[in-house]
Amino acid sequence: MTTAQEILNQQDVLLAIQQKKAEKKVELEQLQKKLSVSMTKAIAPLPRATNKLDFAMQIARNAFNIWQGVSLGLNLVRGFRSAFKK
Repeated sequence: MTTAQEILNQQDVLLAIQQKKAEKKVELEQLQKKLSVSMTKAIAPLPRATNKLDFAMQIARNAFNIWQGVSLGLNLVRGFRSAFKK
């Protein structure tokens, strides 16, 4: 049985609709909280390095990310130039 059929089989259809709406609202709030937590984790800064190896790894990771950003920017500029040549 689908949700619509379950609702239509209830004696008080309006009450059943309100209950389903409340359930969906709770589910939506839980998903929003989960999304908020995952986004916070994704953009949170890395913890401070505790030893020299961690510090070196962070520097290497930052250098690689900068290199990726610069190369992506150059590729975009080259793509726009080739697309809009005179």
